[in-house]
Amino acid sequence: MPVPDLSAELFARSVERVALHRDRPVVVKLGGSAMEDPAATRACLRSIAVLYRLGVPLVLVHGGGKPIDRAMADAGLVPKKVAGRRYTDAATLKIVVKVLKAIGDDLAAQLVELGCPARRVSDSLRGRKLRLKDEAGDKIDLGSVGEVEKYLAPKPGFVPVIPSIARNLADKWLNINADTAASAVAGAIRAEKAIFLTDTPGVLRDRRDPASLIPQLSEADCRSLITSGAIEGGMVPKVEACFEALAAGAKSAYILDGREPFALLRVFLHDSFPGTEITQ
Repeated sequence: MPVPDLSAELFARSVERVALHRDRPVVVKLGGSAMEDPAATRACLRSIAVLYRLGVPLVLVHGGGKPIDRAMADAGLVPKKVAGRRYTDAATLKIVVKVLKAIGDDLAAQLVELGCPARRVSDSLRGRKLRLKDEAGDKIDLGSVGEVEKYLAPKPGFVPVIPSIARNLADKWLNINADTAASAVAGAIRAEKAIFLTDTPGVLRDRRDPASLIPQLSEADCRSLITSGAIEGGMVPKVEACFEALAAGAKSAYILDGREPFALLRVFLHDSFPGTEITQ
């Protein structure tokens, strides 16, 4: 592969910047439309491999909503949403576990091809059934949907690839929202950065205008934007996952456009980058 022109000084500066993050753990969440673009996914994995070689400990957490939908359609099942979440009955859960494990295996294999030791680790999340109530105070039944109680970190020496599923006390699988799974892992290891790769440029003041990207927000700012309606729809749970990661112990959280090749690496190389950083 031809090497692009790069001055020795720029190379030195880039390595020095990344070296500041040595031994500071980073959690990367990959999901949404970003996973539907093989080139963007490959660039993300190349970024992870480069960071790992330079001494940055990483954990990759992933979802798989669209592949799960396709697998359900092939099985003649229709996805059902309750309170904005996937209702997970026994048949759906079986597909969720199978698809997420396959995705994890593929991501780990690609990292290994890139020279980065990696392994799919499906039993590191421990969870319990998620219990929600509606505005009237009545319980909402989501089936086998859970929340993370504990992250059991594997021994160092490779990049853990974590599917968004957990086992409960009865050793049964639970379907976990990938954003909340990533935030739980980030908090558990007190990550320097929790990075959420999604299918939007970041938090927009006007979701119809990519130029209205807000590069940095505090939690208070985000809550005001949620109240005003500027942050709405699917962006709300992503922002809330950032809150959860920060509250649990992560130092900072980022929402980046995973469709943009090497968006992840740019966070480590530049003071400004396309995306939104959220801090307490």
